[in-house]
Amino acid sequence: MSLFNNNAKEQPHSGILGAFSVDTIKWEPENDKEAAIVVHKHIYEDFPNGSYLIVGASQMAVFTNNLSAGGSLDADGAGQTQVTTFIGPCKIKLETGDSRFAPFRNVAHTLTGGESAFHSTVYFINTTYMNELSWGTHAPVVVEDPEEGVNVHVRAFGLFGVHIDQTDTANAVINARKFLNKVVGTRADYTRDELISFMRAKVLEFVPDLLAKNIVDKGIGVLKISTHLSEFSQIIKEKLVEYFDEFGLTLDNFSFSNINVPDEDLAAINEMKIKKKRDRLEAEGTASKMDIESEARARMRAREGYTYQQEQSFNVMNAAAANEGTAATFSGMGMGLGMGVQVGSAVGTGMGAIVQNTMGGLQAPPNSQAPSNDVQANMACPDCGTSNPKSAKFCIGCGRKFASEEHCPDCGAALVAGAKFCLNCGRKIQQTCPNCGKELVNGAKFCPECGTSV
Repeated sequence: MSLFNNNAKEQPHSGILGAFSVDTIKWEPENDKEAAIVVHKHIYEDFPNGSYLIVGASQMAVFTNNLSAGGSLDADGAGQTQVTTFIGPCKIKLETGDSRFAPFRNVAHTLTGGESAFHSTVYFINTTYMNELSWGTHAPVVVEDPEEGVNVHVRAFGLFGVHIDQTDTANAVINARKFLNKVVGTRADYTRDELISFMRAKVLEFVPDLLAKNIVDKGIGVLKISTHLSEFSQIIKEKLVEYFDEFGLTLDNFSFSNINVPDEDLAAINEMKIKKKRDRLEAEGTASKMDIESEARARMRAREGYTYQQEQSFNVMNAAAANEGTAATFSGMGMGLGMGVQVGSAVGTGMGAIVQNTMGGLQAPPNSQAPSNDVQANMACPDCGTSNPKSAKFCIGCGRKFASEEHCPDCGAALVAGAKFCLNCGRKIQQTCPNCGKELVNGAKFCPECGTSV
């Protein structure tokens, strides 16, 4: 049996003094290749008791050691590997369970097949910041433009930066273990390039969905999205912080440098905007033309001394005069013109009153005297003061239409009591049941739906 250790995992020692040796455990990258390593597992393991662990300023060291053992029936956690995290800069004296005296270690190791029963390892973690890392979508994200309503293919590019935090000592211990367990695993060396590839994959796993959701929720069209890059960067960074924390990583920055769509999508959007603008201008032009025509007709009426309502009355009378036929035919036409004539035995009397009231407004001069003795003048016109019968619907002096309690649902003109048609626009006035609202046949006394008396 050799005086010194024969365990290949231990650091070799020689000489008499080496029999009482301890290890000095540290990691100092000597070239750019080693400096690009994020996690380094120390080359030697199973350190002698009392060895010294030296941790640099921008490092953390995770020391694992099977110092205690437990039985298979234990339920209190005995036998689990002890894990301790040290935040640099510091120098720690380790208690490993392996004797400092090499012969004693060798004897103990022969009982376990040449391996130490107190297996221990050290992982060094480089905590330097990694900023200005680029990312970009591999494939466009299909999103419906919230302004134009067309599908567009959004592409995004930007920068991000991460590090493994060691300033918050409480969280640093937790984050170091999460990073080793979920990202590094059992690899001896984990490089910067490997970590960047891992982080880019995570960015592209979450960013496309978050970007599309925010475009739709905020209603920002792709033509305006370049003015919202900072806003989108902040919103999505807050979400990514949670995702990266699951792996023990701290996201320092995240930003969009560009969000764009292919040229063919831009052409489609611009074509739709041009069409909408053209349609709007045409609609405005049509409305403007109608306004001009209406104003011109209004000025013409003002010059000739009559109103819109009087013009409608003229049209009604012209149509009545042009209609040939018997008195019954004329009465029927009167009903069609909404002149309030009741059908039946009252046709003659009602029609005569309507014609006299209507045509009197066209023939009588302003401030004229009361009509003949067969018309009872007991209502003065509020405009010209001419006396009119109570039943008159128009002033015989100036043609003013007197107010009515009912109005046409189409043009809003006042209706003669009991009228079947509107005198202004000719709309048929349909009577409805006051109880159930069903339309009634003209002259009905009861509702055919519910039987209510009308």
